[in-house]
Amino acid sequence: MIEFDSSDNAICDADVWLSYRELGQRVEKLVDKIANELNLSQKSLIFLFCQNNLESILYYLAAIKSGNAIALLDAGLDETFKLHLVSQYQPELVVDTNSIANWKSDPFASQYNLVADPKSLVFKRNNGDLPVIHPELVLLLPTSGTTGSPKFVRLSKRNIEANADSIKQALGITAEQRPITSLPFHYSYGLSVLNSHLRAGAGIVVTDQNILSNQFWDTVRSKGCTSFAGVPYSYQLLNRLDLNKLNVPSLKIFTQAGGRLSNDLTLSFNELLKAHGAKFFVMYGQTEATARIAIVPADRLSGKIGSAGVAIPGGKLMVSLEGELTITPNKSGSIVYKGANVMLGYANNRTDLSAGDVMNGVLDTGDIGYLDEEGFLFITGRLKRIAKVFGYRLNLDEVETLLAPYGPTAVVGSDDKIIIYCETNSNSHFTEQKQFLAKMLHLDPSVFEFRSLQTLPRTSAGKIDYQPLQQGGG
Repeated sequence: MIEFDSSDNAICDADVWLSYRELGQRVEKLVDKIANELNLSQKSLIFLFCQNNLESILYYLAAIKSGNAIALLDAGLDETFKLHLVSQYQPELVVDTNSIANWKSDPFASQYNLVADPKSLVFKRNNGDLPVIHPELVLLLPTSGTTGSPKFVRLSKRNIEANADSIKQALGITAEQRPITSLPFHYSYGLSVLNSHLRAGAGIVVTDQNILSNQFWDTVRSKGCTSFAGVPYSYQLLNRLDLNKLNVPSLKIFTQAGGRLSNDLTLSFNELLKAHGAKFFVMYGQTEATARIAIVPADRLSGKIGSAGVAIPGGKLMVSLEGELTITPNKSGSIVYKGANVMLGYANNRTDLSAGDVMNGVLDTGDIGYLDEEGFLFITGRLKRIAKVFGYRLNLDEVETLLAPYGPTAVVGSDDKIIIYCETNSNSHFTEQKQFLAKMLHLDPSVFEFRSLQTLPRTSAGKIDYQPLQQGGG
């Protein structure tokens, strides 16, 4: 997947650069540890609760190189969610890079033994007889950013490499580029930045600093970072910070995915970055496609504001109309993508990891839209109850489940707001629920807007009718 025989810089973590050769040596050492000291003699599942640091990168690369499967998860997840996921998948190894991690559950303690490790908490399962893992499976990514859903996307090495190569080609990534880790690795977009640049032999600056911190921009300047990746919220923050005042002339490539950025901000950043001699790429993707599906080339953006782009190299976009696939311009329907980066399928538990490829390279995205005369995709709506907030994908039904103890609730969302309708008008309840969601989902409380209704609208079947709520009515 990566060439490790170069003396070029690969990873900078804590102001220390590792060359590709040194990175390869560290990965091999960890591969040996996984096989021998940890005694994972057959294909096993590794849960990595990761952060943006070298340790997480090493475990990710070593897991794949050793022929195992790895699930990337947020180290900051609530302990209850972590234990729930472990119980569903029974990984042979659990690695938590969060130094303050706390694993107290009695069932967990009885099944896993702590293995000494200077930088991470590593636990090895002490009994076997688990369902086998399919030979092609190498990576599991969560379908929902923070709700703790046990549903994962199953990905192969071919999926990862195909997507990394397509992105490398579409963005013109070379060994001379130097991205900074502005997005988390457990998020498919953040991981694709890592994969595509390592694939190109570029040097990656690793940081877990927030873009609102002075340290983040100090690092950009001191390391001469050349590219920045962000979700819509990142660019909303960047707009407030004022790029002109940040003094980051080395940044020449800006990419945006993880939800739709408003047309006004897209146009504004495109003009601003062109004036700075930089390029702005707008992209569209899903975890089910290993990350990215379409891209608007920087030199076409001004004439295609609002578009999600053309299919990445090697991929194809189509519209499903009455069961037939078409590329006929301006025909609106369900968007279907075909490519080597399409997942093997979903998993909800350990048994599902035995399954092979059930997708055959074809993904129904769940989005509604059309293709114009040049093949540029325009998305007009969604079929699924999914919202992207701050770049994280949230299953709105799962958010409702979290709020169920508080009474009848309906949740709708957009790219920057979750709106919660309740059959109550108690401000104290709203405050309590808002703080609860903020804590459980690791999102700012301002994301959640509560509205009171005497009775939630329902269909004739007794189900909540979301359409009037999505339109802002009751």
